Amino acid sequence: MLKTVFVAFLSFILVSSLLLFIGYVFDITVFQFTFYEETEAGFVAGGSVIPFMLAIFVSYFVGNAYQRKRHSH
Repeated sequence: MLKTVFVAFLSFILVSSLLLFIGYVFDITVFQFTFYEETEAGFVAGGSVIPFMLAIFVSYFVGNAYQRKRHSH
């Protein structure tokens, strides 16, 4: 069980990092996450959570596939 969680977490980190990297390299705003300060009244944080949502989706299926593979052997 712990290995399955580790594999799923690792896939989340890898997929989200890859999507964020692609967003910055190719200037795709849908895959970028930015944080910046704008006025004296406060700060403005902007960006997309789509890379993180896609990474959660992928890590769920990777974790399930790993667990099924582990139980079949």
